[in-house]
Amino acid sequence: MLSLTEKRKVHSTLLVAAMADVSERTLQVSVLVAFASGVVLGWQANRLRRRYLDWRKRRLQDKLATTQKKLDLA
Repeated sequence: MLSLTEKRKVHSTLLVAAMADVSERTLQVSVLVAFASGVVLGWQANRLRRRYLDWRKRRLQDKLATTQKKLDLA
């Protein structure tokens, strides 16, 4: 049974060995792609949120107008 420090040494050794196979250029490209996809995803999520808020505002304004008409007629 390995102790906790021995497990960490093995894990860090495996991690360094795995990182040695990845070139600097590949790492840069993957970071760039991850960042760009996050920006696009956030932009689209914000567009959907704005559309929902506009829809809700229009719906509530329409409900208010109909309620005011009902009150005026009463």
